[in-house]
Amino acid sequence: YYFIQSNLRGKVVNGYCKQNAGKTENHSAIDTWPATHIAHTAPTAIRANLTPNANVFITAAPEQPRKPHYLEQLESYLHHELRLLRCPEKGPSLTRLQVYREVFEYLINDFKTYQQLLASIKQEYELVLKDQEERLKELDPLKAKLDKLTEANDKRMQDLRQVETAEIEQLKREKQDLVDELDASKEERFSLKRQIERLQEEVETQYQLFRNEADARKMLVSDIIELKYRVDAPAMKSDSSSEKDDTTLIKFKLNKTKEDLVKLQDKLNEVLADYGDVVPRREYERLEGLNNTNTESLERYKTDYHTLLKEHQVLLEQHKIMSGERDEFSHQLGLMKRSATPRPEWDQVIPYIDGGEAAWKELSVGKSSNQLVGVLVGSLIGKDNPGPVEEFFEGEGTEPPIPKYLRWTGKVRNRNLSKADTAQLIQDIWNQKIVSDTEKEHGTDLADFLHSYLQQKYQEDILVVEWGYNIHHACGQYRTEPHIGLFYETLTGDADDSVYSVLCTQHEELLSHLYKASLKYDSEGTLLVKHISSLLQTFYPLKEAPMIEELVATVSETEKVNIKPLFNIDRDGNISDFLKKLYSQFYDERNQFVKDIHDSLVAISGGDKKEYNIQDLCKAFEMTDPEKNSKDVNKLLAKVFNLNLEQLSTVGPVDKDLLLQRLKSSGLVRSGPKGI
Repeated sequence: YYFIQSNLRGKVVNGYCKQNAGKTENHSAIDTWPATHIAHTAPTAIRANLTPNANVFITAAPEQPRKPHYLEQLESYLHHELRLLRCPEKGPSLTRLQVYREVFEYLINDFKTYQQLLASIKQEYELVLKDQEERLKELDPLKAKLDKLTEANDKRMQDLRQVETAEIEQLKREKQDLVDELDASKEERFSLKRQIERLQEEVETQYQLFRNEADARKMLVSDIIELKYRVDAPAMKSDSSSEKDDTTLIKFKLNKTKEDLVKLQDKLNEVLADYGDVVPRREYERLEGLNNTNTESLERYKTDYHTLLKEHQVLLEQHKIMSGERDEFSHQLGLMKRSATPRPEWDQVIPYIDGGEAAWKELSVGKSSNQLVGVLVGSLIGKDNPGPVEEFFEGEGTEPPIPKYLRWTGKVRNRNLSKADTAQLIQDIWNQKIVSDTEKEHGTDLADFLHSYLQQKYQEDILVVEWGYNIHHACGQYRTEPHIGLFYETLTGDADDSVYSVLCTQHEELLSHLYKASLKYDSEGTLLVKHISSLLQTFYPLKEAPMIEELVATVSETEKVNIKPLFNIDRDGNISDFLKKLYSQFYDERNQFVKDIHDSLVAISGGDKKEYNIQDLCKAFEMTDPEKNSKDVNKLLAKVFNLNLEQLSTVGPVDKDLLLQRLKSSGLVRSGPKGI
């Protein structure tokens, strides 16, 4: 082998390879190896040694089968580079691959005959390796993500193991505590059992001693009686020696008896001291029964106390409500005393009535003041005085076009509802309908709801129909009042129930606005007339100045205005002039809004068009009221056409007159100023 210095290895190997390649081309053949497989004699092997002074000594080795020089040259270079770069012997290595790549390039360059084939082979390997490297590079982010997920999962698992370990340790400690507590309980139970047994034995022993002492005492008493009898006996023995013996014996026995008596007394005192607190079973059972009775009585008294407490709370709430109503009535009474006119003296109209006093009494019997005014007006303008009120209505039938609350054949009693009763019923029906529509996805028609309302309230069919006819008739009779007229129009289908919803919302918000302003001016519930104009202009920014002045004119009779009566219904069923003017202005603004929409439709589609589609109507809304968003427009149109939002896109062209009529009967309100 040739060992070449590292700084000269490229040149030497390259020159040697070129020299060897020249020889190969001259021979036009490649050396075969091993040499033992060929017929000719192998060349002599040459060994080169480098001396310290860089001189080369070449010695000839004995002839033996050897590799070709070029192969030995390449192998020598290969092993030298592998050792120099410290490449690993096993496993994949890019450094070792680079060394083999350089050797293979030398081989390709020196063998001109096979250069193209070997270069193609090398190129294919390089392409495959490059493709594999690119794939590995693509997999690096996934590997990093996988490592990150693995690290996160390991951390999570470690946290879970720590938590579980802590819980397991806690459970083990609790278990050990319970086991210790159980063992302590068992030991205590065993100790108590032993004490009970010992005490039972002591009691038995003491009881036996007590019985023995009691028997001994009885025997002693018997002996004392017998001795006493002997002493008192009349017959005495004459022998003095015998008498002397008997007296000595008696004294001995008496002393012995005294000693036994002292012992028994001590024992008795000890027994009384030990068992002085013991209660007899009969007394214990009597006290236990008394305790149970007292416990039951206590529980019963507690129940009665809680019941009385709840009733007391209810009474307090009712008292609070009644106090509020009393204050309200007192306030209304004060207002009535200040503002109400005195009762008219109807006898003063007798001279103006044809027929005199008799005719007036016949006309005025059973009538209210409001009805008497109607009779008087009719008489003054020359109309015939109204005849007697009909006692019954005639049923309209049971055909489907007739509303459910009017389906009846036969006569129906006329209750002659007053305006106040009608207004109160209408208010209650509106309140119940708002609650019902809130609970349902789609609202109910007012006529159908009135029928269900009457069914729920009166249950019997005759009463349902009777009240339905009376409400319908009363609403038609008093429809000149705006709030009753709106209910009547909604009931007959001439107006949509959204009108009441819009007006109710506006009035509640206006009341809240004015009430908050009264608190600002340090006068709760009342306002000066000079403040009302600016407050109304703030609340209704779209109203013109004349409309605001009209509203102010309805409340300008006094310097101070009480706010709540402006929005309430009086006891005769009338609303304030302020509220009537709000109704009137709402209808005027709605009609003007519909007129502006119609003008926009004409501008969009032309004046000769008789039908309009939904798209044209949306464009008209955008031109007339730009601040109204498309969602509100769709909700309004769905309400006008009584459809769902999903069905709105399927509506075809609508007749112009029908469209304008539905818009005029809806709760249409302008959201902002008119567009250009």
